[in-house]
Amino acid sequence: MGNIDIFANISNITITLLSLLVLTVTLLIVRQGKLPIKTGLTCIYLGLVFELISVYAEHQINIEYMHGRSIELLTFIALCLIFASMMSFVVGALQILINKFNIPIITVGLVVITILGVASSGYFVFIYPDSNIISNMKQIFSIAGFAIVSIALWAQLHNRHAIGYLGAIIAFTVVTVIAILRMFFDASSWELINNWYLSPLVYNVLAVSFASINADFLAQRLDSYRQDIVKYNRRIEEIIKSSPFPILICRLSDDKIILANDNAIRLFGIDINELDHYRFRDFFADAENRQLLNERLENEKDVQDFEILVKTYDGDSPFWLLTSATTIDYNYDVVLYAAFQDITSRKNREVLLKNQATRDPLTSLYNRRYFEEEVRKRINQARKNNGMYCILMTDVDLFKRVNDTYGHKTGDKVLMELAAACERALRDRDIVARYGGEEFVIYLDDVDAENARVVAERLRETIAELSVPSDDGRIVKFTISIGISSAAVSDNIDTLIKTADEALYRAKQNGRNRVEIFYPSDMKNFKPDEEPHKDESANRHPIFEKEENTEVSLLDGITGSHIAEQQTQIEEKTSISPVVSSPRKPEDK
Repeated sequence: MGNIDIFANISNITITLLSLLVLTVTLLIVRQGKLPIKTGLTCIYLGLVFELISVYAEHQINIEYMHGRSIELLTFIALCLIFASMMSFVVGALQILINKFNIPIITVGLVVITILGVASSGYFVFIYPDSNIISNMKQIFSIAGFAIVSIALWAQLHNRHAIGYLGAIIAFTVVTVIAILRMFFDASSWELINNWYLSPLVYNVLAVSFASINADFLAQRLDSYRQDIVKYNRRIEEIIKSSPFPILICRLSDDKIILANDNAIRLFGIDINELDHYRFRDFFADAENRQLLNERLENEKDVQDFEILVKTYDGDSPFWLLTSATTIDYNYDVVLYAAFQDITSRKNREVLLKNQATRDPLTSLYNRRYFEEEVRKRINQARKNNGMYCILMTDVDLFKRVNDTYGHKTGDKVLMELAAACERALRDRDIVARYGGEEFVIYLDDVDAENARVVAERLRETIAELSVPSDDGRIVKFTISIGISSAAVSDNIDTLIKTADEALYRAKQNGRNRVEIFYPSDMKNFKPDEEPHKDESANRHPIFEKEENTEVSLLDGITGSHIAEQQTQIEEKTSISPVVSSPRKPEDK
């Protein structure tokens, strides 16, 4: 390819070296990437460098020959450089053709060829000098090297992205043809094949070709990635469709649902023809629940067994789902992959068990245990904030008369109506509980004793207006008495309940159907350790009449033997008992 005229003047050398520098920089950039044939391109580049150095050696041979000096060593060096150029081209072509060839076998073969080539060059230069054979060897080595690279490049045209190879193919094919013409024709008669600028022109063409080959490789990798993504998306779709669990995929950027399997479509009531109109947040029944899920995903990227309260798109009835969600790459976007399991029945069982542990089965109010635990927490919080609160103890007046006259079923109705009236009359943050028998206890938040009296009077008047039908069609009217204790008396839940009970006892003594307050000044005459005013046999349900005396009442927590003893004492004192309004008050008997 090269011509000794390159070294005829400084401008020719400068242009050639600058062109080679451009090719060098391009190759260095290409080698930074993951181009599979970058080693082959490097070998081709080395072949061009060896070829240029051999041209310089030819230039020096001419100078030495003109001065009558010995040129054997320079000729041998030039011949070895041309042979090294050919071997570099061969290695580069093999790497392009085979990509991952067997390095040990190829290396052994190249070493053998190199030894034979160098030996042949030395033989025809030093042992049996023959200028014609040497000239032919130079041309044959050069033609063989360029021809092999041309063949390797032509073989790459089957690739989808092969535009970059075209420039290199043209450059090496033209050089191969020129080398053949030089071998069989007089070079002096062909101006084209004798011009010095052929080398820098080839360097520049190859620089563009190398850059284009790298760009083609990147485009090919991009196509491969796209195909992988398509396969990946198809696998995801197959997994989603075949999953026994409802699965949704929604974009994180706009929360739009982009994929849902049949189970999810049925679960959320989605119209598959309008899938892109739905957003995941549309199905949450609780906005705080949705926010908590988002925060977990931001912090952990992967959320397992998270409970969410959802609803169908057009429905209002919420239901519970257990979801596992994670972020994945899908269809060139970051999406949320969420799988669901319907746990509504389990949550209903949990609520039922919780209600059984904290609720009274007859009135559905909170039971005594829950009341005391919750109010204790409320009092501790109010004490930190210097807040006010009150405890109200209420009791149905002459309740035993209702049971005896109308039956225990009607008595149960009275208690249920009383419970419902209390819940309607009080605030959501207040607590109402059935304390035992016909006793109800109320916690009022952020009120003092006088304001609590207003609430209690309103509640008392509301209860007095209630009417409960008995089983035989008669109308039952009843009243309640209420005792109040406040934060001014104590911050101990047990003391508050006892003092409220004491105030209730006074209300009974003072005529029933009234409200009494236990003031701080009453503490000096109050003896909390004394037995409370109770007559627990007064409200004993008939179902326990045939039970053994050692049985325990599930309603009141009072042992049967204790009830029997009190009942015997009462019967000895009087043969006819008045109607009792409370199982605890002797004056109600």
